[in-house]
Amino acid sequence: MAKNRASRPLALVAFALAAGCGGKPTPVARVEIEPRVVSLLPAQAQTLHLTWRPSASLEGAEPTVFIHLLDAQRKVIRTFDHPFPQRWREGTPVSYDVKLYQSALAPPLAPGKYPLTLGLYGEKGKRWPLEGLGEPGTRFEYEAGTVEVPAQPPHVHFVFSSNWLPVEPGGDRQVLARRWMREQAAIRLLRQREAGTVWLVLQIPPTDSPDAKVTLEPGASAPAVQVAGSCGGAETNLTGQGYHEVELPMDLPTAESFCRVQLRANFTVQPPLGRPRSVSLENLAWIPDGGRKAPNSAAPETAAPADPKAGQ
Repeated sequence: MAKNRASRPLALVAFALAAGCGGKPTPVARVEIEPRVVSLLPAQAQTLHLTWRPSASLEGAEPTVFIHLLDAQRKVIRTFDHPFPQRWREGTPVSYDVKLYQSALAPPLAPGKYPLTLGLYGEKGKRWPLEGLGEPGTRFEYEAGTVEVPAQPPHVHFVFSSNWLPVEPGGDRQVLARRWMREQAAIRLLRQREAGTVWLVLQIPPTDSPDAKVTLEPGASAPAVQVAGSCGGAETNLTGQGYHEVELPMDLPTAESFCRVQLRANFTVQPPLGRPRSVSLENLAWIPDGGRKAPNSAAPETAAPADPKAGQ
């Protein structure tokens, strides 16, 4: 009898270990996404709403959310990765919006339907299991939705003034292309048929880089950029190195006019090779918003000729 009593706890431990090794991994959060189908024209951005409900500890890790756009061969062609926006706390829901976009600086996607996937990862590529989006694919990558690219031209066309340098590669699938400007420049909006928002991501370079000389205007203490919209009076000032996301509301222009974004920097950067520059435009897109109040009820398809030197 003593022998049987001693063997039972050992058998239970062995069973528990086997179940832990071969069982289904415990999700660390439930994820909800709205909408699951997004229509995305070239040079346009749309909003994806995410709600996270953390249910397990990440043991102090600072996670990053990955969102991948795939082609028909399941190859990643666009990424919308971002740090989890708040401290991870079990039992504390977190909701926020993410931009899905086709940057006006990059080649447009071909018309069609593209799968969108999502996951959560930490240092050294560690990924965590989730729930709410169905069964995971390889390495806890979940189906998040579909992006549909219609077979029609974009509603808004961006024209750059001559103070912009040529487009150059961005270096990854989050920023496919970028464009540097000099001290001041403008971007004109053509074919604007409704009120909406111009979305930009700008980068102010570091001032302590050994590879480039940064010169500030007299009286300036830090590099800064002023960004203003001509339709509606929206204006913002960006200060300090790093990435800055800007949304400029734009009313519908009058029939004889057009809208534009005007940018002015208080510094110049002289790289070892190439022309002087200031700030780089990393992404650019139009967010449609038919509910915005407009000064007139209609605008022509093309409000002004596409003169790249206009609006300086």
